[in-house]
Amino acid sequence: MTAHKPMILVVDDEAMARTMASKLLEKAGFLTHSVESGEECLRFVNLQKPDAILLDMLMPRMSGMEVLEKLRANPSTKSIPVLLVTAKGQADFVKQAVSLGVDDFIVKPFHSLDLIARVKKKVVIPA
Repeated sequence: MTAHKPMILVVDDEAMARTMASKLLEKAGFLTHSVESGEECLRFVNLQKPDAILLDMLMPRMSGMEVLEKLRANPSTKSIPVLLVTAKGQADFVKQAVSLGVDDFIVKPFHSLDLIARVKKKVVIPA
């Protein structure tokens, strides 16, 4: 019997950022799926529940903050750990994200070991 590999949904409008994060997470033992918009993220989580979501803050049409708000408002997705990836550091942004129930922040540019450590804190990889 093979152990369940946790699946991380990577949401970023920049293809290079999605690819880089996905490759790092896969090397660390995770499965990944990536999408390029908040709308795609919300559609995906209605079909399949990831073990965590790595969510870019700044995206066109629907920001990471709007996606987080919709995830937390939905009973079937409210408990999925969400790690916001952002270049922002303003106190009002952090306060708003915390009030919406964000699980962690990852500041761009991120170090690969920091990304992996923060995701592992939220998702346990079975032995």
